[in-house]
Amino acid sequence: MKLRILVLPLAAMIIGGMVWYKLQQDHQRLPTTPTVTTVRMQAPAIEALDKDNSITRLKSFQGRHNLFVVFFDGKAGANADRTLQHLKSHSAELEAADYHVIAVSSALPQQNRKADFPQFFHLVTDPAPLWKIHREWGSGSFDVAADQPREAVFHIDRAGNVAGSSEPVPLDNPDQQIDKLLGLTHDAIVE
Repeated sequence: MKLRILVLPLAAMIIGGMVWYKLQQDHQRLPTTPTVTTVRMQAPAIEALDKDNSITRLKSFQGRHNLFVVFFDGKAGANADRTLQHLKSHSAELEAADYHVIAVSSALPQQNRKADFPQFFHLVTDPAPLWKIHREWGSGSFDVAADQPREAVFHIDRAGNVAGSSEPVPLDNPDQQIDKLLGLTHDAIVE
């Protein structure tokens, strides 16, 4: 009976020592540079006319699809936008990964009709000079000082969340981030 009473505290000390040792080992492996934590927020609403004069609503994709929201130069057009062309070149991968693309500009629906994109690319109009959608998406897509829209790309997960805290944060190096999200290897990337 005395032996049993001594075994439990001894086992607790051994387990505690092993946990302490493991924590010390993990602590030594921690990087010296701080890591940036990505904060997610609910994506601002998008409700606009698409190239077929139908209403496209962001909320209709939430819970069903991953999304890329691309703000592009409406004067140059969708066919001239580098990111949209990059996405178009990987349309098979986008479709396989269940992604949709909402492309926003001040181009009118009839101008967007001239662009040739797959069905899951939704080219919508954010009329100038109001640029309501651009403004709602914050400084990443709208330059308040210049009162002009900006080109930007955002990733929205299935739950409808985007990187950001007080306002959405666009992707850095969008083509590379898109490839990473689609799981494309560097060898498979063809520009």
